[in-house]
Amino acid sequence: MNLIVITPENNFPAEVHLWEALFEAGLQKLHIRKPHASYSDLRSMIGALPEKYHLRLVLHQHHLLAKEFNLGGIHFKSNCHNEDDSIFDSKLTRSRSCHTPLEVLNYYKTHDYVFLSPIFNSISKTGYPSAFYADEMQTFFQDHSEIRNCIALGGIHSENLKTCMNIGFAGCALLGSIWQGNTISPRGIVKRFQHIQSSLNNRHMPKVISSFQFITNDFSPQNELEQIHQVCQAGADWIQLRLKNKTDKEIMKLGKQASEICRQYQATFILNDHVHLVKEMGAHGVHLGKADMPPQRARQLLGPNYIIGGTANNMDDIRKLYQAGVDYIGLGPFRFTNTKKNLAPTLGLQGYSSIVQQCKKEGIKLPIVAIGGIEIDDISELMACRLHGIALSSSVTLADNTKTTTENYLKHINPQLCKN
Repeated sequence: MNLIVITPENNFPAEVHLWEALFEAGLQKLHIRKPHASYSDLRSMIGALPEKYHLRLVLHQHHLLAKEFNLGGIHFKSNCHNEDDSIFDSKLTRSRSCHTPLEVLNYYKTHDYVFLSPIFNSISKTGYPSAFYADEMQTFFQDHSEIRNCIALGGIHSENLKTCMNIGFAGCALLGSIWQGNTISPRGIVKRFQHIQSSLNNRHMPKVISSFQFITNDFSPQNELEQIHQVCQAGADWIQLRLKNKTDKEIMKLGKQASEICRQYQATFILNDHVHLVKEMGAHGVHLGKADMPPQRARQLLGPNYIIGGTANNMDDIRKLYQAGVDYIGLGPFRFTNTKKNLAPTLGLQGYSSIVQQCKKEGIKLPIVAIGGIEIDDISELMACRLHGIALSSSVTLADNTKTTTENYLKHINPQLCKN
């Protein structure tokens, strides 16, 4: 379930610092709703926020600022019938407020997501009661299962989030539960957000990025499940299931079996692409190639607790992924490999060292994992480049003994990673 925060109408002192604190705590989308703010006032506030968070902002008014600052999206009131398409492009999400199920039906197809309110008695507006019954809304979503982008708004707090999830909402928008009170500190607002966020966690969603990542392939003598079992037995704790040219049904079947193996070995399970299958499959997250779904959209669908990784071939790719809010980056290729078609230019040690230094210079703090034709003798020099780790596929599965080879790689990266 996605969590969105909406700003209060009136400004708090140094409010931009509060926005930044929420982003640092994991918030992926902040709606700026300042109906009393002038264009210049809002421009100053956005300008004061570090640029790396701009893609997480959605504007409720003064939409032209979205293009000026390269923001994430624009939002429309329920009574707005003349949307200005001249400022809209494919990079901006489009959302809208709705106050009846009929409005949701009218707009859910033409907008990335819609708010429906008030679901519960408002916290921020006294005397603004709920307009819906829970069973009424549950029946509505059951009758219209195609609606998967409706966000609950109005009176949302930690104790009714699960109710929203059970009703069928795709996410919740927070307002009064975050901003109530006259004075709020960055520490205090983060504590509120994390308390609400924690109430959604039915399972542990690890955010620790492993320094040894294994990626399955379809040209090994072993099938994907056998590959996973062997490397997990060897002590690997990060598995990426990569399935190409298979149907959703086939991917789901294999994915659920892979998820169970990873659960037995307490390994993090990542699905390559196919974001729409991640939750049902039981994966901890997704890895996105350059031609896959944009990370921002994946985060909208998965929420803050799931891991999202991205593929990069150069510094420009890393900048884009960093702004998009990914949790780690797979950077490569190191050298030529048969694992992937349409291979990008190889980086070599000098390429990795240069990129890591540039990331440090620009303040980009993301785990970067090397990938592409890596052999055991390469590990010490790669890790000397200050990389977070390595990702392997065919070098493990095409070896004479998958389990033993995995153990050897683990020992070279960090002896403590090998369980045997």
